[in-house]
Amino acid sequence: MHGVKMKYDITVENILNIYENEISKNIKNKNKIYNFERNKMQNVCDIIDMLMAGNIGHEMYNIFLIYEPKCRLVMSLPVKDKIINHFITRYSLEKNLTKYLDIRNCATRKNMGTDYAIKLLKKYIEINKTKYKEFYVLKIDIKKYFYNIDHRILKKQLKEDLNDYEYDLISKIIDTTNSSYINRTINYFKNKYNVDVPIYEEGKGLPIGNMTSQFLSIYYLYKLDFFIVHELHLKYYVRYMDDFIIISHDLDHLKSAKEIIKDKLLKEYNLEAHDKKTMISKCNNGFSFLGYTFKIINNKTIIKIKRSNYEKIKRKVKEAKHMLQHNLISYNKAFCKIMTYSNIYRYCDNIKILNIIERYFYYGK
Repeated sequence: MHGVKMKYDITVENILNIYENEISKNIKNKNKIYNFERNKMQNVCDIIDMLMAGNIGHEMYNIFLIYEPKCRLVMSLPVKDKIINHFITRYSLEKNLTKYLDIRNCATRKNMGTDYAIKLLKKYIEINKTKYKEFYVLKIDIKKYFYNIDHRILKKQLKEDLNDYEYDLISKIIDTTNSSYINRTINYFKNKYNVDVPIYEEGKGLPIGNMTSQFLSIYYLYKLDFFIVHELHLKYYVRYMDDFIIISHDLDHLKSAKEIIKDKLLKEYNLEAHDKKTMISKCNNGFSFLGYTFKIINNKTIIKIKRSNYEKIKRKVKEAKHMLQHNLISYNKAFCKIMTYSNIYRYCDNIKILNIIERYFYYGK
């Protein structure tokens, strides 16, 4: 019976598990947590009633800008709606759709994030180094991916893979980007702060920040992943959201594949590849992926972080030093704050990062 299967999961235990293990730990505004906790069991019962009635809430996002790693929009939900969003992701999207996702499709899933993507790419590089004297890398980047995901195409896929009840819930969340107040808020930010933030076209885009959006963004192109690996026979392939890396020793095949994929993106997904960021590179000329640059020199894999990231680290170290000098944070907190960069960029030689920390934190030059 349509909808019954997921409704079995709508229990007090599951809702509390989502709240306590995923929501309460990650909300910085403790007043929101306090207000929810005051009537926690009543709130949980309200959430259950909403889900049983097919109501997802999501009537108003708190929209704001963040500036790291670059200026972008975030759309935050009230606690109840956030719990519903996480619940639908865990008990509908992940439960029913994960089976369609290729292992080369990274991001969002547990143990399959940035670290996994970097390790997988390194593995594919080593395989190709062993097999071939030289090889090539096709990098594809999609223009404004989150903002251009087509609702009609996405819903058609979901209709095939979900029951009616689940499809209806998720469709309601997808359609929230059509609310006029969102673009009014974006235009306000653009005018006031002179920021380059895209607006939402009718029937396009996913809410930035939702857990459902994170999963749907890796699900949207799953058939293309299959096509690249099994139809184009390009198995040395890694995708992180909208960032594609494909490795092959056959340059002509890679050139052909590039045009086929671009055409497929446009015609089947209504997405456009970014011309300046879509290119084929020789392995010894290097390419960038997830904040790193990779280059093969004398059969050795050289991994560095991008120059712009060094500047960001320098700025953050100076900020930590300033906050420490003005007693805004403790020494331990400042130290932990800056040393995270050594861990974040652990796949490259950290000497330069440590030199920046030593120079700008300890000596303050």
